[in-house]
Amino acid sequence: MNSAEILKALPTNSPWFPLAKIAPPNVNWCETNLAGYITEPANTWSNIAYLILAYVLYVQTKNIKDKNLKKIVPAIFVAGFSSGVYHASYNFFTQLFDFLGMFLITNFFVGLNLIRYKKLSYKDFNKFYISANITFIVLAVLFYLNQFPLQALILIQAIFLIFSEIKLSKKGNEANYKPFLLMIGFLSVAITFSLLDLSRAMCAPDNHLFQGHAIWHLFSAIALYFAFTFYRQFDYKTNEI
Repeated sequence: MNSAEILKALPTNSPWFPLAKIAPPNVNWCETNLAGYITEPANTWSNIAYLILAYVLYVQTKNIKDKNLKKIVPAIFVAGFSSGVYHASYNFFTQLFDFLGMFLITNFFVGLNLIRYKKLSYKDFNKFYISANITFIVLAVLFYLNQFPLQALILIQAIFLIFSEIKLSKKGNEANYKPFLLMIGFLSVAITFSLLDLSRAMCAPDNHLFQGHAIWHLFSAIALYFAFTFYRQFDYKTNEI
């Protein structure tokens, strides 16, 4: 679907239409875009799942000593808030904000794995985290301008995390991989619903309570809970369990 077709999905009397006309998003989900300030109600409100998760992890991490692990809380909060803003507004400017939220999460886990691989020191995590997020935002803009799918950037990071974990698991560590497998399971379900939505294989445009992409938000939030449960078991300061 090209930019002109994506723009047509937004009513011209929408308050967001001027921004979308300048730079429409690179994808149009199944849910019909309404003319109000919240264009996709189901895809917007389902992001509450991330905000709930951010609070749950805040409670779980407020007493831990590892300051790097605490970064997951603002990352997930920003991801939920930015995704909600994007789905409410339907334009590339807020979509880029949405991708920043996702990059904050994926680069968090990538950084932790690089520490475990001994490719990154614990004290340099902040430098990596900031530079990686800036780099991926620049890449997202370049992908958009060249009409490459922005979602591929998240896919690349996810593939890295999965395959790097497979390699790390062969080193004989004593990690509990049950949360990791649960993360894969819930994420697989989330991706399936999102793809069914995007392909219109499962699509009820005027249903503003149940949408495939909204289910992605719910199940990916659960997947993130298990992802953090898995990664928090490591002592990154000594790079040992």
